[in-house]
Amino acid sequence: MNEQTPPDATQEENAWNYTLPDLVSLELLQRIQDSFAIANQVASTITDVNGNPITRFSNHSGVCKIVRNSEKGLANCIRSAEALGQQAAETQKPFYKKCLSCGFADAAAPIIVDGHHIANWLIGQYYIGDVDDKRIIEYAAEIDVDPDSMLLAFQEMPRLSRERFEKILDFLWLMANEISRMGYLNLKLKQQAEELEITRQQLMQQKSDLELAVADRTQELQDVNLTLRQELVQKDRIQQQQNRLLTAIEKLGEAIAITDVDGNIIYINPAFTDITGYSTEEVIGQNPRILKSGRHSNSFYREFWQTVISKGTWSGRFINKRKDGTIYTEESTVSAVRDENSKVISYVAIKRDISKELELERQLLQAVKLESIGTMAAGIAHEINTPVQYIGSNLEFLQDAFADLQEFVTYIEQQQPPSGTPEISNKLEEIDWEYLNEEIPKTFEQSKEGIHQISSIVLAMKEFAHPGTRAMAPADLNKILQSVMTVSRNEWKYVATIATDFQDRLRDVPCLADEISHVLLNIIVNAAQAIAEQQQGNANAPKGQITITTRAEGDSAVIIIADNGPGISAEILDKIFDPFFTTKSVGKGTGQGLAIAYDTVVNKHGGTINCTSAEGLGAEFRITLPFETFQANGSETPSP
Repeated sequence: MNEQTPPDATQEENAWNYTLPDLVSLELLQRIQDSFAIANQVASTITDVNGNPITRFSNHSGVCKIVRNSEKGLANCIRSAEALGQQAAETQKPFYKKCLSCGFADAAAPIIVDGHHIANWLIGQYYIGDVDDKRIIEYAAEIDVDPDSMLLAFQEMPRLSRERFEKILDFLWLMANEISRMGYLNLKLKQQAEELEITRQQLMQQKSDLELAVADRTQELQDVNLTLRQELVQKDRIQQQQNRLLTAIEKLGEAIAITDVDGNIIYINPAFTDITGYSTEEVIGQNPRILKSGRHSNSFYREFWQTVISKGTWSGRFINKRKDGTIYTEESTVSAVRDENSKVISYVAIKRDISKELELERQLLQAVKLESIGTMAAGIAHEINTPVQYIGSNLEFLQDAFADLQEFVTYIEQQQPPSGTPEISNKLEEIDWEYLNEEIPKTFEQSKEGIHQISSIVLAMKEFAHPGTRAMAPADLNKILQSVMTVSRNEWKYVATIATDFQDRLRDVPCLADEISHVLLNIIVNAAQAIAEQQQGNANAPKGQITITTRAEGDSAVIIIADNGPGISAEILDKIFDPFFTTKSVGKGTGQGLAIAYDTVVNKHGGTINCTSAEGLGAEFRITLPFETFQANGSETPSP
């Protein structure tokens, strides 16, 4: 790129020569590839458009390691990779085919940025298709390797189903191209910033040249008209450059804000309005502190300004507040703009909202934590169950033994003289036998009821924490609801009662039971929290009511969860299923619960979920789930 003149759009389009490592560092690519391969049990590598490896291979199976250690096998693997690369270049869409070696499935996801095919992301090996032991032994002979070792490695390797393999390929296609697109956008942003600086320098130089030209020719009247024409041409060129620069800034997805030396905003681009909600008229002349959220200390801002003033640039993250009061996190670079005398004349900030990215990272970490907690909860439930069984058995024994003791005392009391001997009567009176005879049986029954309650909770914990299968399986919705009510009891028992109206012998519904459990748990907990918020500050408020109904309607099972809480206002009712929308205070909600519930019910199960409510009259959620197994591609098959 010429250091003085930025390329125009036509030159940039014709001069596309970026490679994937230009957009994303090799180190980051390798880490992502390694993690992706291990997490999804596939082998993986990234090649250029000609099939030449860009990264090291990840997660090779034992079979393929043996194959690639042979001269013939390695040659076949190289040919297979080249063929994948060529077909990816031709089709420019994800596909998979048998490899030219063992016959396992290999797949390629072409990486396309801004319409340019720049690389291929290859995966394979663990979806074996129709490859069997016989084919492995035959191929071992073809490439001169030990058939027993190769067969053992084949039998020990994990297997992927075709459906799972295709889903991994679809996800890879989206992930690879999104990572590359973000890398390309970052590269373009850097280039645009460089071009902005070059243009600024040009403007300053042109201003100096213009002043010199005017001074040199003021004495010559004959040259005045020529000088004026030159100035007009030069000004027009500068204006065109400024217009192009302004257009580019206006189209940027990142927010741009420029302030004067006092920190008063003098310019924002449309992306600033999109992110913050403030219009140009509302912020011009204002200080950026209108975005302060209160999440940063005064020392944070002091260090920020010290860095900008001393080093000229600061990069980092701000936690700011939008016009509507919602909190968001932005990545920001703030730079001081200086004149030719190094005097600061303004400040420019480039900002990018990363709230959704951070939330997705948080959800991923939370999912890992929840999986660990679920495993631990199941283990704890198992450990509790054994001593509970001991206690229950011992209570049965003690109850039976006390019944025998009662019979014996009754027998003694019936002997002559009445009440037995005086010594026995005195002893019975001393230990207050009448009280014990009346209260101990009650104590046994209360203890047995407590043990039964503990057993019910333990069973619910085990069922709720048990990791679910990723395939649809018939499930009893009434049983799922009983477990969810038990697990969530601590949320609702202090503020509400639950009434159930379950249809007897309701037909099983094919579903992902663990995900449906979390949908129902989220709605019941939301209802309890809404009732609790309504009762806050009123110690004499009566308990609320949550009603849960199940029934069959036509080809679907229906679940209705209603409460008599504060309800939902009409202004926000149509937003409750939007991602990141929440009315809860910071730290009490992410705005993802009902969005995930909608995705689970509608997109994964082909059902429906809706809410009817009015402010002050409670809310009612209605969920329908089909009795026929729902397929992601829209087809249906009869449930077992």
